[in-house]
Amino acid sequence: MRVLLVRMDGIGDALAMLPLALGLRDTGCTLGAVLSPRNQDLFARDLFARVHVLVPDSTRLHGSTEESFERARAEISGNYDVALICSEEPDAYRLPALAGTPVRVGFWNAFEKPFKSLWTRWRCTRVVYRPAAWVEQPHEVRQLFALGVKAGLVRGEPAHALTASREALNVDHVSRVDVIAIQATRKLIPPGRDAAWMGEALRAVPKARLLAHTAELGLGRQLSAASGHPCDPLGAKGQWLRAVAAAGVLITPDSGAAHVAGAVGTPVADIFPREHGQRLATQWYPWNSPYRVILEPSEDESAAAYGARLLEAAAGLLGSH
Repeated sequence: MRVLLVRMDGIGDALAMLPLALGLRDTGCTLGAVLSPRNQDLFARDLFARVHVLVPDSTRLHGSTEESFERARAEISGNYDVALICSEEPDAYRLPALAGTPVRVGFWNAFEKPFKSLWTRWRCTRVVYRPAAWVEQPHEVRQLFALGVKAGLVRGEPAHALTASREALNVDHVSRVDVIAIQATRKLIPPGRDAAWMGEALRAVPKARLLAHTAELGLGRQLSAASGHPCDPLGAKGQWLRAVAAAGVLITPDSGAAHVAGAVGTPVADIFPREHGQRLATQWYPWNSPYRVILEPSEDESAAAYGARLLEAAAGLLGSH
């Protein structure tokens, strides 16, 4: 069976479909994927037989460029038996329908969003209900796995297949050390605070290292200067994946880094917004790793107090892998 997975969203979104992809591979399916430029080089080359890339159109809130859409449609047409649409993006539904993939399984919201539900229903041959309301939802991994179950390609529950997951991200050879890594990203700084405030909070965490992508290197250096922790600049995505896989604990906001850690088994001190944070954690906690949920600081919480909470969570996770 030739199966196309459509998930042209962020890194964390793409990683949520990894247990589904591994489950499909174990049943003998040949896999292709529609990804975005942000996650097209995330997985090992042998996971997908072909990767099709949709480039976001910078002039619109949603949608891809016409050139990349038409190229992907031509590549997909006649080459897949089933498309599992692991996305809410309109182009994720348009693409396999226009490419003529015979079986197309996606999400719909029933009567909670009637017009959107009708639009997606017309483009799918089978649908899985997904709540649209702001309610507690099953983990994202389980919701995506349900698409494969609906297609009759997998059964039961998604596995916590840590070894296979590490291999799929090319980090199966990486050994872990007892170092606390901190992902330097704008989301790390709580609302109403700045890098100096966050750096002061991070001083409470001993022997930590900051991880910064090239685009966030300026912020990483600011946090480094304010906290006294060294900052590791990470250019290539593989270098970042290996750094997360090697950490004893990762402190990060709910973001791509949290889901990388969750895929490779690195314990995570996972920071969620104060409002709805516990609900979000139910849907997005790290799948394969121990974790602690940390809520962003209240308006009157000091940097020292917040840093103490970060340290308590990280210290409790060290050695738990």
